[in-house]
Amino acid sequence: MKILVYLPTSLGNSLLSLPCLKSLQVNLPEAEIYLLLSPPLERLFAVILPEYHRIALGEVKDIPRLRRTANQLKKLSFDFGLLLDNSFTSALLFYLARIPERWGYDHEGRGFMLTRKFTVKATDPPTHLKDYYLNLLKKAGLRPKTDISRLTVSSHHLRQADKVLKNHGLTNDRPIIAISPGSSFGLARVWPIEHQTELIKRLSGEGWQIILVGSARSRDISQAIISSLKSNIVDIVGQLELEEIPGILTRCQVFVGNDSGLTHLSNLLGLPVVALFGPTDPDTCGPVLPPVAILKKPVPCSPCSYKTCPYDHRCLNNIQPDEVYQAIKSYL
Repeated sequence: MKILVYLPTSLGNSLLSLPCLKSLQVNLPEAEIYLLLSPPLERLFAVILPEYHRIALGEVKDIPRLRRTANQLKKLSFDFGLLLDNSFTSALLFYLARIPERWGYDHEGRGFMLTRKFTVKATDPPTHLKDYYLNLLKKAGLRPKTDISRLTVSSHHLRQADKVLKNHGLTNDRPIIAISPGSSFGLARVWPIEHQTELIKRLSGEGWQIILVGSARSRDISQAIISSLKSNIVDIVGQLELEEIPGILTRCQVFVGNDSGLTHLSNLLGLPVVALFGPTDPDTCGPVLPPVAILKKPVPCSPCSYKTCPYDHRCLNNIQPDEVYQAIKSYL
């Protein structure tokens, strides 16, 4: 059997779907599983899950491109398609590719294109995203695999990471703390710059090494932090490809970040994580493996989905630098 799994498009959601992917493998051990991902995620998964076949899916902007992609998939003769992405387009792609079995949630009116469709009622209690994806298999009568395996990075990629760290003057004789200062989602998930600056000053004063990591979308935040500091910290935000990040994180002792893909990546790599949650709910999208310290302040306006807070950003403003410092220190 050949199976094609359409993974969620965001980094964090794709990582939280891994237990579902592993469960599928356990239930169908003889199956040949292919993963359909965006090009950046395809390159990342080549590093963290090289045992799976992968297909890079470029952005489908129009019907002609959708049909060409569907025809390419049709030639691969898949027997079964599992949709972990909830978009209408993903179901249409599998439908046009004539994949005989197409399973997924009935979302955005796409149920008519699925051979097995599953629903989530508005009255159902909130569930963690990890379980949301696992429930697809459970609803279909398969056995979910609840334990979660840690990700590993090959020695080749670790050597590449060591070169990057050495070139930036970081050594292995003192702890390295990775901080993700920004958010690709929006400023609503960004811990205030002045809090981050105060924390970094204190950590640097202890002699610990600091490295800022993240995508190019967080570059303005990292630059604002750097400009307000006199201490020597390393800023590689926006300078590395996503697939280079796992090796860097593996060489760190603690990761500090918000609700983001890098927080989940660090967590699944086994790195102690200090996660700062503001507008989102860690009970539905938080890190899933110990060791993790989740810091969140109860406020009446959370959870919310604003990209920029229309109020005073109290959910993250109220998390004090000393709290984060103490959480980091408990891991060192």
